Amino acid sequence: MRSFFKVINIVLVVMIIFLIGFMVGKKYDFAFDENKDIVGLQYSDNEQKIRRLVSLIDNEYVNDVNSDSLVDDAIHYMVAKLDPHSTYIDKASVQKAEEQLKGEFVGIGIQFRTMNDTIVVERTLPGTKNYGKLEFGDQLVAADNQSLVAKDNKTIEGLLKGKKGSEVKLSVIRDQKPISVTLNRTIVPIPTVTGKHMLTKDIGYLKLTRFSENSANEVHEGLQNLLDQGMKTLVFDLRGNPGGIMHIAEEIADEFLTKNELIVYTQDKQKRKKYIYATNRGLFEQGKIYVLMDENSASSSEIVAGALQDYGRGIIVGRRSFGKGLVQREISLGDGTKVRLTVANYYTPSGRSIQKPFDKKTAKYSDDLYKRLKSGELYSKDSIKINKDLEFTAPSGKKVYGGGGIIPDEFVALDTNSVSNWLYYNQDANYFNDFLFKKIYSIHDFFMFHNEAIYLKYFSAGMYRNEFLGVLGIPSNEFNPVFSTTVDNYMKATIAGTLYGSRAFYQVWMPEDEMIKRIFELEKITK
Repeated sequence: MRSFFKVINIVLVVMIIFLIGFMVGKKYDFAFDENKDIVGLQYSDNEQKIRRLVSLIDNEYVNDVNSDSLVDDAIHYMVAKLDPHSTYIDKASVQKAEEQLKGEFVGIGIQFRTMNDTIVVERTLPGTKNYGKLEFGDQLVAADNQSLVAKDNKTIEGLLKGKKGSEVKLSVIRDQKPISVTLNRTIVPIPTVTGKHMLTKDIGYLKLTRFSENSANEVHEGLQNLLDQGMKTLVFDLRGNPGGIMHIAEEIADEFLTKNELIVYTQDKQKRKKYIYATNRGLFEQGKIYVLMDENSASSSEIVAGALQDYGRGIIVGRRSFGKGLVQREISLGDGTKVRLTVANYYTPSGRSIQKPFDKKTAKYSDDLYKRLKSGELYSKDSIKINKDLEFTAPSGKKVYGGGGIIPDEFVALDTNSVSNWLYYNQDANYFNDFLFKKIYSIHDFFMFHNEAIYLKYFSAGMYRNEFLGVLGIPSNEFNPVFSTTVDNYMKATIAGTLYGSRAFYQVWMPEDEMIKRIFELEKITK
């Protein structure tokens, strides 16, 4: 009898614990962020209201509807009302977002373009098992016996991508002969350091396109490579860099600051502050630094540039940066979707926030670039509006300003009369690139195209100049020959980018870059 009551008591205790857990579970929960850290959740009556509404729509609404789609739309709307940088990432977008943050994807690792409905290989990407198995000019006609001809990019991606370790058998036409090539689907790195070379015997150049998981390692390796070549001055190019992972920005800033110097601090909803300090592990804590920025340099780019400017470690060259001073945390919603939620503000060592004003109307917020163009700010430093109420004294003693991006120490205008700028920023650049690709494809077995060092040293694109001027709509007899070198360098750089990647493009193009020219002027002044 005692054992019977003992069993009953155990059952009752278990049921009570279960009921308490169930009731508590309706009010409390947890999720995981991008670092697999736990995020505590506490549900409100509003959550119960939404849950009931979805249930009513599913079970009582007169017509059949896709409630998943309705919920997605509702979450998109709610999150968009918070601030311009909080975003909802639906299932279809999660993979692409993760690839950007990780700096890698699973695929076969090729760069290609479509010509006459046929995929033509530009190059295989270094760092994969498939490197060198396909050649420039190869035509891909089928993957595992499924045609690749006249397919859209989404279909092509679906046929070429797949599970890590799987194989894909490609039907290829090489030099007008059909061959078969089997490739492994493997992890393909997406380099974020896309420029790394010496501008002079003393000045090194490093371009970072975003802050992904491997970016700190890439920058560290790049710095070491340049130091091994004798670098004494660094040009760190953050133009067009939209940001990324915040702790990666902290690690990169640590390469340039000395131990115990404040890199950045954040403040959350509860006014709690978190301070991040430099260590003594930096590779370039003493050398001279120029940081290139423009109106599209944002977030993590501004964390690095702000810290270097505040300590007088870096000279900011270019135009006022974007102005994003908010910190997002990416949190899983449990069904394969995620929310990137603003959880804090960040501040540079001087205490300034570089977040530009917003009133939760993202249309107004996104019009900022148009306003800068209209005000003349991109053409004249005097047109930059400074809020004197947001003046701060940096640790270096320099006066700096908050309230909307980082103001450069050395302004470089967007010169509309510059031929190099006209070519580089031209909205018809893809049309120009197609013309040049067809030219080199017609002689794709030319020996210089298969040896980067020889190409960079000896190739001249001048033989295409007259035809290229025709593409630009410029009669050759009206062309000023003083611009011949600029046009030829643009063509050579574009072809280099096709054959060898962005790093080669920037190596060729740097002599024409207006901000690089300004740095050379500054170097002459300081010597």
